[in-house]
Amino acid sequence: MVKKTLDSVDLKILRILQDEGRISNLDLSKKISMSPPPTLRRVRDLEDNGYIDGFRANLDPTKLGYDLTAWIFISLKNQNEESLSAFEKQIWGWEAIRECFMLNGEIDFILKCVVKNMNEFNDFLIQKITPNENISSVKTAFVIKNTKKLGNVPLD
Repeated sequence: MVKKTLDSVDLKILRILQDEGRISNLDLSKKISMSPPPTLRRVRDLEDNGYIDGFRANLDPTKLGYDLTAWIFISLKNQNEESLSAFEKQIWGWEAIRECFMLNGEIDFILKCVVKNMNEFNDFLIQKITPNENISSVKTAFVIKNTKKLGNVPLD
């Protein structure tokens, strides 16, 4: 697949959509000084080329009763391809895990866990993490406050 070259209009569209995902095509077209039909074609082209992977609502977990966010740092005993893939597949079944990153260095994976309270977190650790025989160490850090939350990509 040939990678699409982004021009300044594409970047402007991405900036706006990243900050205002619910903006109408008409309002977007006004912000980029282009008529609605070519604006919509550009957005669809950005989607088709994988630059936009979806549109989501950013929910407030505490308003929904999820008062605890924790980062779980996992080190595996065995890092061969089969073990890494097995762990990645396993975490897809864990609803409490909202994000997972594979890292290099001492820690193999960092998991973002969102649960209602400390009891639910402890149950999750005991039922899902502890039984995994390939995990050599688990460290956790609890979020006190989110002091910065921006779009995923810094588009200058």
